[in-house]
Amino acid sequence: ADAAAGKVVRLAGGVLAAPPPRPGAAAATSSAPPPPQIIATVSSVPTMGLEDLLGGGLAQPAAAPAAAPTAFPSDRGLEDLLGGGGPQAPQAPASSPALAAAGTAASTVAIAPTVSIAECLKKLQTVDNGLVYEDPYIQIGVKSQWQGNQGRVMFYLGNKHNADLAAFAMELTPVSGLSSRLAAVPPVLGARKQVQVLLELAAVSGFSGAPTLTLRYTVAGAGAVNQCLTLPYGAHKFLQPWHVANPQEFFTQWHEVTKAAQDVKVVTVAAGVAAGGLPAMEAALASIKLSVHKALDPNTSNVVAGSKISYSAAGETFALVRCESDANNKAVYRITVAANDMETVMGIQAALFSQILP
Repeated sequence: ADAAAGKVVRLAGGVLAAPPPRPGAAAATSSAPPPPQIIATVSSVPTMGLEDLLGGGLAQPAAAPAAAPTAFPSDRGLEDLLGGGGPQAPQAPASSPALAAAGTAASTVAIAPTVSIAECLKKLQTVDNGLVYEDPYIQIGVKSQWQGNQGRVMFYLGNKHNADLAAFAMELTPVSGLSSRLAAVPPVLGARKQVQVLLELAAVSGFSGAPTLTLRYTVAGAGAVNQCLTLPYGAHKFLQPWHVANPQEFFTQWHEVTKAAQDVKVVTVAAGVAAGGLPAMEAALASIKLSVHKALDPNTSNVVAGSKISYSAAGETFALVRCESDANNKAVYRITVAANDMETVMGIQAALFSQILP
């Protein structure tokens, strides 16, 4: 089937899934009905579909073929869905009976994850698809798309258990400067079922943090989960390439943004980055969508990079980085991050440090 047309496609391992709609889809006319409140579909999970979806597979007994999930609506632009492009203040997390029940159960027996959450989230800083969380009963993966100041993230929630996961809830805590909308989830995730939940994001103005997601559910006779995840969706996810014609163009922009906001840190990088030298640093910069501009810095032991973000309210913002190596210690760098606002500076710095520090 044609994935680009929003039709159902068959992924590795026999799992049927509908890809998330492309960001920036055409806006609907004023007569079109509003999007549904709940954008979550449920399908059977024959062999723990998440592992197959994300590459790999758990050896589990085969079951009946999965039912095809419903494609997600894409008839309205992301900013229309989020209510416009103006700045939004963080909102208090919504409460529900399901969340209250899960919170009470969590005080008894806590179910521990079976993967390193920190490692999963670190990888997702630089890739669009991967594993977010897993424990003995559930596996959560994501597929994301980014275009301009908009992003769409599809969560794939797979119940690996032969019984229901009750009091199920996902709670999103937003950050200022980043509009976000998480579709609702059913209060019960059935045995061997998979649910797809859409998260929509739009960069409105400079922001330094990232939204957090709290996962809660209970397993009869086993315990409960109350897990908070800091999602890897910072300002760097919205960076767009900036092509520089000559060194003068870069350093003219550098002098302008350093007057607006900058932060300088002297850091000791991870052993792998130190051993790799300047090419490893360039790879780290590129991994968070910073365009590396080789041979622009007068010092050949340094590297500079820069990209830009088109915020819907704050407009075009440049994010520039200069990495200066220490001639006496290859593990030490002086890192300068500059942008048109300090929130963007701190967001880009955090993403870079997640890749180069031990």
